[in-house]
Order: sequence, then structure tokens, then C-alpha cells
Amino acid sequence: MITPVLVLSILGLIFGLGLAFASVKFAVQEDPRVAQILNSLPGINCGACGFAGCHALAESVAGGKAPADTCPVGGSESAEKIAAILGVAVGKKVKKVAIVHCGAKYEQRKKKSRYLGVKTCMAANNLSGGENACMYSCLGYGDCDKACPFGAIEMVDGLPKIIPSKCTACGICVKTCPRKIISLEGFDKEKGTVVIACSSLDKAAEVRKICPVGCIACKICEKNSPDGVFEVADNLARIRYKKATAQTNWDICIEKCPNKTIVKIKQDVSYEL
Repeated sequence: MITPVLVLSILGLIFGLGLAFASVKFAVQEDPRVAQILNSLPGINCGACGFAGCHALAESVAGGKAPADTCPVGGSESAEKIAAILGVAVGKKVKKVAIVHCGAKYEQRKKKSRYLGVKTCMAANNLSGGENACMYSCLGYGDCDKACPFGAIEMVDGLPKIIPSKCTACGICVKTCPRKIISLEGFDKEKGTVVIACSSLDKAAEVRKICPVGCIACKICEKNSPDGVFEVADNLARIRYKKATAQTNWDICIEKCPNKTIVKIKQDVSYEL
């Protein structure tokens, strides 16, 4: 009885020593910069960078497969730390925030039916598009609010309001919204950002029937934008931010918009109408 136990113990010891030797002999040495880069990242593993987590991103950055400023959550502070570790320069990044391209409050949305399903935007959108007559409107059930890991969204009057000071431009809300009415845009902390609070591609006659604040493609903004910043295409006004200059007259376009579809997002949680 003792002999088999002794033999098995000796074999176990031999195999254990063999595995220990192999793990040392064939170990893949990790770049020491990976740990340093990892310490410079937020560490929330949100996946907003497109990688499986912060460690995967750190490995890619250390291996030269991703730039130092890949992490949108860490922002410029994180990018500068990583750039210093790598010994490279990193340009100044423009802060971005999530923008909701719908300005219709709950009571302003004309209903086509009564929705009694699961109270999520995804469920409502999958079931005949929910109860709103406008198929481009916010559904108002707050999927984006629930998905945001930074508390940068709160639901007000059936609309998600972004808190710029908390938004990290991680893009999770953009992916979560089934209507695809949220985008990431450059944000000026001092001046704010002008946006089109509408996503409808319907013709003006239809928009007038179902939404008092929808874009009617009147082209007034386009006519008052000689620098070509505003452009109307597919029945919807659009802003070409890359064409904007210090001389762009945002205020006149906001003022003359008949449905007040053009709004300015400021540092607080509210739209400036």
C-alpha cells in the first residue's frame, strides 16, 4: 500500500519540477512598459477603445499597434503619461462629448399607438418602432442612461441630457441607442457646441404633422452660413464642423431657425434654446 503512494508522490514531484522548469525556460517576457501603461489607464475595462480591456490596450500600445491617445476615457492626461513612457509626442486632443440629435420632449411627441411592451428603447424599437409617430425620435426609456458607466446622462422630460463635465466620450451610449441618434462631437468648454437636435429624414410636411421642433429643411441656416458650415441634405440640416472658423456666425443660425432645431450645448446639463 505504501509503495504505490510513494511511487505516485515521486512521479508527482518529478512532473511538478518539470512543469516549473518549462514555465521558466519557455516563459514569454512581458514588456515592462505594459505595466506602466496599464497604470496610466483608467482601469475600468469599458472597451470604448475597441480592445477587450485596459490590459489588451496596454499591450497594443507598448507593441506599437495602437497610439498613445487611443483611450477616450483617459483623455489628454492619460495620453500624455503614456506618451512619456513611450518617449513620443502626442498632439492636443479636442474634448468630445455625446450629443443627442433629438430635441422633442415627451409631451411634444405625437403618438401613433400605445406601447405596452418592455420599457427599454431596444425592445420598443424592435416592436414596430415603439409608440412615437416619428421613427427618428428618441424613444425615451433611457437605455443610454443605464449603460453610461460615468453617470454622464440623466433623463429629463423623456430625453437624455448629457452632462459634459462627466462625459468621457467612451461611445457606449452611441452603441446602445437603437435609433442611432447619439454621436460624439467636439466640445468647447467655454463656448459650448452648436448641434442639430433632430435626426428626421422625413419631408417637411410630415415633420410638421408630428413634431413641433423637428427640422423642416427650410435651408435658412444654410443661407445664413456663407462659409458652408450648415448644409441641408436628405431633408435634414447638418453641421460640417471642420469648416467652422472663429468668424462662423452660429448665433444668427440659432436665432433664425423657425423650429428652434439648432441648439447650443453648454457645460451644464441643459440645452440652451
